[in-house]
Amino acid sequence: MHDLAPELFGARKERVHLFPELSSTMDTARRLAVQGCADGTVVIAARQTGGRGRLDRKWISGPGGLYFTLVLRPRIPAEQAWKVLFCAGAGLCEALMEKCGVPARVKWPNDILVSGRKLSGMLTEMTLDGDRVKYLNLGVGVNVANDPGEERAISLLDLTGKVFSRSMILTAFLDDLEPRLAALGDTPVLPRWKALCGTIGQMVSIQTLRGSFEGTAVDVAEDGSLVVQTAGGEVRVSCGDCFHRAAGEGPPEIREER
Repeated sequence: MHDLAPELFGARKERVHLFPELSSTMDTARRLAVQGCADGTVVIAARQTGGRGRLDRKWISGPGGLYFTLVLRPRIPAEQAWKVLFCAGAGLCEALMEKCGVPARVKWPNDILVSGRKLSGMLTEMTLDGDRVKYLNLGVGVNVANDPGEERAISLLDLTGKVFSRSMILTAFLDDLEPRLAALGDTPVLPRWKALCGTIGQMVSIQTLRGSFEGTAVDVAEDGSLVVQTAGGEVRVSCGDCFHRAAGEGPPEIREER
C-alpha cells in the first residue's frame, strides 16, 4: 500500500483512515459518522471482503483498486442530495481524464465508463436531521490495477498499461470536490455533469426495485432524474440502475456490481 500512505495526503492526513482490509469502507465510515467524525473524513481499504454496490449487489474489491468512503456533512435539504453525487461523478471523471489520459464519461446515475465498460462506481447513503442532510457517505470504487473480473468492466491498467498512484487519483478528486461542495448552493451542478454524460441519447435498460423497462435516454431533468422515452411515453427515473444497450442487444445479465 505504498501509494496509499497517509503522509501522501498532506494536510488531509489526519482525516484519512487507511486499512489493509475491511469488510466494507461504508460500514466503517458509518460508525465514524455516528461518532461525530469531521466533514471530509476518508476511509480507505486496500481490499474489501463485503463491499456493496447499488441495489445491494456485491461489489468485488480485489487488490490494486481504489476503494474509499468519504463522510460528508453538506448543509443541504435531503431533496438536493443528488447534487453531491453529480459533483463527485463529474469531478472523478475529469480527474481520470486529466491525470490518467482516458476518455472517461459519466453514466447516470453513478458510474464512470470508458468505451462502454465500467471503470468506476459510486454509492451514497445518508442520514437526515429533519428534512436536511445530517451526514452523507459517498462510497467510491475505481478499477486501477485490480482485475475487474468481468467483461463489462475495465481497469486503468487494462486501458493504459500503466499503474497509477491511487493517492494521486484520490487527491485530484478531493481537490476538485471540496471547493465545489462548499459552493453547492451557489453553483449549478447539472451543466458540467451533462457535458460529461455518455447516457443521453443512448438506448437504455432501467432496473428499479419495482421492475424494469427499456427506452431511449433523452435528458436529465433539473432534479437529477433521468428522462427516458419509452414506447408508452416519457418516464422519469429518480432511483435505479441504468444499462446502456447497443441496437439489437438484449437486456443485460445482472451479475455482481463492480
